[in-house]
Amino acid sequence: MTYDINKYRLTRPGTALGLLICIFFFCLVLAGLILPAVMGRISNPVAAIRIATVIQDLLIFIIPAIATAMIVTKLPARLLAIDRGPGLTGTVLAVIVLLVAVPAINWIVEWNKSWHLPESMAAIETYFRQLEEAAQATSDMLIKGSSVPGLIVSVLIVGVLAGFSEELFFRGALQRIMGMTRLNHHAVVWSCAIIFSLFHLQMFGFVPRMLLGAFFGYLLVWSGSLWLPVILHITNNSLVVISEYYASEAQASTASNLSTIGSDLSSPAQIAYLILSVLLTALGIFLLYRHYHARSLAGEA
Repeated sequence: MTYDINKYRLTRPGTALGLLICIFFFCLVLAGLILPAVMGRISNPVAAIRIATVIQDLLIFIIPAIATAMIVTKLPARLLAIDRGPGLTGTVLAVIVLLVAVPAINWIVEWNKSWHLPESMAAIETYFRQLEEAAQATSDMLIKGSSVPGLIVSVLIVGVLAGFSEELFFRGALQRIMGMTRLNHHAVVWSCAIIFSLFHLQMFGFVPRMLLGAFFGYLLVWSGSLWLPVILHITNNSLVVISEYYASEAQASTASNLSTIGSDLSSPAQIAYLILSVLLTALGIFLLYRHYHARSLAGEA
């Protein structure tokens, strides 16, 4: 028996949303108390950051999503959209779209980095740039110069765990619950994408992260399965980790250039990469929508 997961409804979505927010902030405060104590007992800074990241993902994202789902419904897996798969064809197509979008994403990343606030807000700009430099330094400690076993651990933590936990909270819990209110599903997808990007506190990486969040959100709406955005999020994060590792080790020129394709428009080739990326990405998203729309009409969604 098949069902349309997007038609599943909670009796009181507003109450569920309030509960999710309350549990989230409780766990956020709890993490703020636990993490300094844990990190203070570990002498190895890389190990400390890895353990802290795992604890943070569990407390801030996974526990609030699962706890809320289990409290507000007898069908928590259905609420979180984890009780069905996205299908092989749709998954492969979505991964291809993510890959062909790399040059376009790189250009948006560089454009967002070039933002400058008015002189009267120079202190705010400095503050946010310092936050991003600190975040990048933490990322470098986890990835760059690591051994192959260390790279695997980084992929598991930054790629798999972060990708799963963030999608479980922002799309599986937050977007699904908001989608059961009277809000239009486009408003819900973009609102969650904005919240997702704001949470990372990176003003000069806000736009690309918001766009990725919106892409993941529409994948959930179209497929009715959280596993599709989870797979895409894990793929995206893992590609970043692997690319930075190989770039720092200078072991593979193609990997070291992955983050620069399309970002520098000083040559005709780079401009061609960007234009082709935009066209193929738009085509791929359209095909994804058509694929899942056809499945829905056929009674498979």
